[in-house]
Amino acid sequence: MQLDLAKINSFTFEPSTFCNLHCPQCPRYDTNGYLDKNLTQGHLSLDSMVKNFDLTKLPSLQNVTFEGDYGDPMMNPEIDQFVDFFKDIESIKLITNGSIRNKDYFANLATHKNLQVTFSIDGLEDTNHIYRINSNWNKTIANAKSFIDAGGNATWKYIIFKHNQHQVEKARQLALDLGFVNFETIHSNRNFWGDNVWPVYIEGKYQYDLVMTDTIALDVSTKSHNKANSINNDNTNFKSPECNGWMDTGKLYVNYLGHLLPCCMTSGVTWKDTISERLFRKIIGNIDDINLNIHNISDIEQSDFYKFRLFNSWNSVKTCHNTCVGSCSNSLNTSVEQTG
Repeated sequence: MQLDLAKINSFTFEPSTFCNLHCPQCPRYDTNGYLDKNLTQGHLSLDSMVKNFDLTKLPSLQNVTFEGDYGDPMMNPEIDQFVDFFKDIESIKLITNGSIRNKDYFANLATHKNLQVTFSIDGLEDTNHIYRINSNWNKTIANAKSFIDAGGNATWKYIIFKHNQHQVEKARQLALDLGFVNFETIHSNRNFWGDNVWPVYIEGKYQYDLVMTDTIALDVSTKSHNKANSINNDNTNFKSPECNGWMDTGKLYVNYLGHLLPCCMTSGVTWKDTISERLFRKIIGNIDDINLNIHNISDIEQSDFYKFRLFNSWNSVKTCHNTCVGSCSNSLNTSVEQTG
């Protein structure tokens, strides 16, 4: 099996690795609160998109998402032009912390009728900044209101921690009053791994603890234990991954460097310097072969990585990368949801 662009229905793009916030669980930062030393802050190139992202090769494309694994899409100075590039696509989603740009900019974004903006707001005025460090709650709400009042389709996404769990219903009502179309909640369980506490550091200085919401603390501890015990080097019960990316769901991912990747879980494999990422680069082969800054998307479709290297890597537990095993393998008993 190999990549068939004609069957791809969804793309996620990482427009930027710049961000105005210092969210403690963001992969931009290490556990001591320092910016990842291998992360070069930059923006996805619009010129390369226009030149090499041939929409005629994607007849099934219906959904485009602009989202940041290592930054906020609104930091890209050309983000409105990226949205305009996909003006004929059925649905565009942009996910942001909402405290970048101003009310006029967000009102203008509302002119894109196929655009939905998700505002990540994790609490009310007295709590949102506890996770969204450096955010301005009033500015975020003003920008969201400007977008909505101009006719925009907005979603409020709320990550629940212990410090804001008591405000969910108040926030839900506020979202309704302001005109948000959707209000989504998600429980944070990223890397709490059983102790239910995340110590917050900024450049080596301890600030306070994030604590997991009461309702799932025990459940996550159990799941984390099961996950850790389910990955081993025994090929007896191994089954190849049920890929949640391009193979089974018709989705692909483009990171800020322009690399066309199978999914968001692989967003950092082309630049990080851990053993895990270096092993994935061996599967890729020549990284330049999957770079939209260098090649047309149809050329990348025919690259060795998408013709056979990735698929062949799934043949056994010894060759299957731990990202694929940990994220999509049906040999796992459970998985632990990761929240952004």
